[in-house]
Amino acid sequence: MKKLVVLALGTVMALTLAACGGNGNNNNSNNSNNGNNSNNSVAESKVESKTESQVESQVSENKNPYNLDMKSTETQPMSKERASKEVLGETANTYFGGLNYFEDTEQANLTYDDVVTHIGVDPSEYKYDENLQAELYIWYADGDDKASLNVWFVDGKINASGAYNL
Repeated sequence: MKKLVVLALGTVMALTLAACGGNGNNNNSNNSNNGNNSNNSVAESKVESKTESQVESQVSENKNPYNLDMKSTETQPMSKERASKEVLGETANTYFGGLNYFEDTEQANLTYDDVVTHIGVDPSEYKYDENLQAELYIWYADGDDKASLNVWFVDGKINASGAYNL
């Protein structure tokens, strides 16, 4: 008799676990018992934590799709796409107002995303500038590695720029 009860309880537990192991699209709709099944709430908590962690990882990847070491002073490659010399020159002379330093200017509120959107391609290279304690992004002109636009960002805002052979 004891073996039969143990077998029945084991079967019920296995069926319960199988029912809870669905594809995750039920969004707790089968949790109407609100009773003593603390294992379900622990499992749901783990699923929620994993999902939040996955979302954070995806957001992090979107902010740093090139997997850059943001504190490395070594030059790191980014995009192979290049902007034209004309676009980089226009960015330096018109969009940046011909300025090299942006403190207390209208352009001082420009972010990395603003500059990338304006230029139309991601930078060619990145490195951390210890002297300025800034992130340095470099755009090389299409077909001319000596023509570049260097842009320094501090705390997410543009700090300085330099145009070379544009």
